[in-house]
Amino acid sequence: MKSPATPADAGSWRRVLREPAFARVWISQLTSSLGDQVFPFAIATSVLVDDGSVTGFGTVLAARALGMAVCVLIGGVVADRFRRTRIMAGVDVLRTVVVAGAALAAVGAPPWALALLVLLVGAGEAFFDPAYESLLPRLVPGQQLEAANSLATATQRTVGILGPTLAGAAVAVIGARSALLFDAATFAVSAALLVGVKETAPGTPGERPGLRIGSLLGEIADGVRAARSRPWVWAVLLMSVFHMVTTVPAWFVLLPERLLRSDADTWAYGVVMAAFSAGALTGGILVRKGVTGHPGTVALLAQLPFGLAVGLLGATRSVPLLALAAIPAGAGLAAFQVLWMSALQRHIPDELLGRIMSLDWLASTAAAPVGYALVGLSLAHVPVWSVTLTAAVLFTLSTVAPLLVTGVREFGGHTGPDRTTPAARSSEPETA
Repeated sequence: MKSPATPADAGSWRRVLREPAFARVWISQLTSSLGDQVFPFAIATSVLVDDGSVTGFGTVLAARALGMAVCVLIGGVVADRFRRTRIMAGVDVLRTVVVAGAALAAVGAPPWALALLVLLVGAGEAFFDPAYESLLPRLVPGQQLEAANSLATATQRTVGILGPTLAGAAVAVIGARSALLFDAATFAVSAALLVGVKETAPGTPGERPGLRIGSLLGEIADGVRAARSRPWVWAVLLMSVFHMVTTVPAWFVLLPERLLRSDADTWAYGVVMAAFSAGALTGGILVRKGVTGHPGTVALLAQLPFGLAVGLLGATRSVPLLALAAIPAGAGLAAFQVLWMSALQRHIPDELLGRIMSLDWLASTAAAPVGYALVGLSLAHVPVWSVTLTAAVLFTLSTVAPLLVTGVREFGGHTGPDRTTPAARSSEPETA
């Protein structure tokens, strides 16, 4: 049961952790996130070190992304039809079994066998993520959404800073197989914590049975129509796609290309990435109380330092300068994420939220392979500074442009239309 909150409580992590249901979900995600840090190290050790196959490792990574991309829209529909904690717990059980299977297959198994198991992990994430991101409004009061998203972001960033080091040590000490078994155990613990969570949803206390292929496609289309009918949502989704095609891949491809000239340079790359993660942690904390006035304007403009950091890549290899630029870049992207997630959770009707979250995930990731390919092709024909400068300019223009669209500056703050319950499908009777 969500306990009453006061305006003075807004932004308090301690306050949101006093919500028993949210606290259980947060602990479950902290546990599984620690295990998740082990997974890529263990798989890389199994395929690259033990098997010596770079191609096989690429196939395994692609399998995870493919599983997520193929299933994420279906995952959004499922999140809107069934209890979200049950979906998350079920996926954690699946991942427990699959990762334990990967542990048993880690030694001596061909890469395609691991790829198949990792494909299932990716598919599970496609169901888990929309359910998790659309669950928070059922666990905390509306004025606490920024605090809850801020805490979740800060936790993920902290684990992202410390996790790789711990994961690498774990794989080195106990081996890939034992590390994967540890990862499987974290999913089992997460599932056990989620089983007892009680979620509340306004007007939708149960789940809607009878999902069929025809209705599945129809409900995916309903989600797309719901996004397009809200110009502020559609504009930001298109912005995310454009960023993934033009700018974000440039950072993640060119940063190692610029810094990793020898094995001794790994520290330089690590310093810049640590600065980026530290900035992201700071940005998530700074917006935990939300933003009064025009949260959409603040969220979009907060991203602009990332464009500057990308542009700087073409001008210098100075580690101090790049690390200094990476801090506000990471902070801005994290601040945007907290404010954007909170706006969707606050203004999108509960019965559509899972599908909107799945579209957001798709917009943020599906275009990435195109972006990586474009960066590679560009570097073959033009200087690095030209690629980074173009990416920075396009990022700036595409970030500012959505502010001209109705509702973007307020991030849907005109709550009237967005609080109504759509007549289609969402009005169907529900059973407990």
